[in-house]
Amino acid sequence: MRSTVLITILLLMFLALPAAAFSADRFTLTIEENGDADIEFDYTLTWIERVAVYLRIAEPENELRQALERNYNRPVEIKAVTPGSVQFTVDGLSKVKETFDGTVYTVPVLDFSSAVTALERYWFAPLVKVDLSPDISTVTFPDGRTEEFRNVTIIPMLVHTI
Repeated sequence: MRSTVLITILLLMFLALPAAAFSADRFTLTIEENGDADIEFDYTLTWIERVAVYLRIAEPENELRQALERNYNRPVEIKAVTPGSVQFTVDGLSKVKETFDGTVYTVPVLDFSSAVTALERYWFAPLVKVDLSPDISTVTFPDGRTEEFRNVTIIPMLVHTI
C-alpha cells in the first residue's frame, strides 16, 4: 500500500515537471580531399535523456548514425561518443569531380528531421522537446573554405571548386 502511494506521488511529480529539451548545439562537417566527411555533433541532454542514455534505452549516437546511413546510403562509422557529443566519419559523403576549373566538391542536402522522428519513438518522447536545429552548423572544405548556418534543420546542397 505504501509503495503504491509512493509510486503515485512520484508519477504525479514527474508529470508536473515541465517538458525538457534535447538541444543541438553545434554541427561541424569537414570534407576530406577524397570526399569523406568527418562530422562532430554537440548536443545538450536533459536529466531525463541522460538517464535514458545511461540505461542504454536510447542511444542518440546510433539514431544519428542510422539517419545518416538511411539518408545518404553511405557507411557511417562512430568515432567517439561523450555525454554531449558524437563524432562520425561518412565515406564519400561529398561527390568529387575533376574538371578543367579544378576539383568540384558537391555536398548533398543535410536534413536533421529524420533523426527527430527516430528520437520521438522512445518512451520519454512525450516529455521531451527535440530541437535538432544546431545553434551553429559549419561545413569546411579541403581548402579551408567554410560555410556557416545558424539555427537551421536543413543545410542546402553546397558546391565548391578548388
